[in-house]
Amino acid sequence: MTFDQSEAEIQAHIDGPVQAAWEWLLAVVDDQDFETAWDLTAPELRRTRARAWLSANPAEEQHVEQLAQGTAPEPLRSRFAAAELSAYAESFGHLDTSQMGAASRPRVIGPDAELVVLAQLGQEPKIFTEPTLVHGLTFLMHLVRGRWLVADPDYKD
Repeated sequence: MTFDQSEAEIQAHIDGPVQAAWEWLLAVVDDQDFETAWDLTAPELRRTRARAWLSANPAEEQHVEQLAQGTAPEPLRSRFAAAELSAYAESFGHLDTSQMGAASRPRVIGPDAELVVLAQLGQEPKIFTEPTLVHGLTFLMHLVRGRWLVADPDYKD
């Protein structure tokens, strides 16, 4: 296995799926900005999250697509947004995003699909020359209509 990377390879990865994953994480963890996070969420995850949330209230089941599209009526939309942000905060625990960075190697796993690793490594850049176990989050990213979107913010293989 080689760890050589061209500047172009690194930049395409950082400017593409890494940037989208990073913006999503900052919106959720630091800013509690549901609208930005939802805009960076892939359609299939939107529908999955909406269905899961609405499963506790079958009377609202007709609103799955409205929640997924971001057009659900109030106060349903606000309740959903608050529940989603709370669920992610609980799932991630305390993350200090100022101590996180992205792994530079692209991890292509299929057509228009890539894994992004955001790891807690401190503020100093780290260079690993061999496989190294790090604590972090692995995002499954999908390229949808020319935009990288979060398809799974805590991907487990």
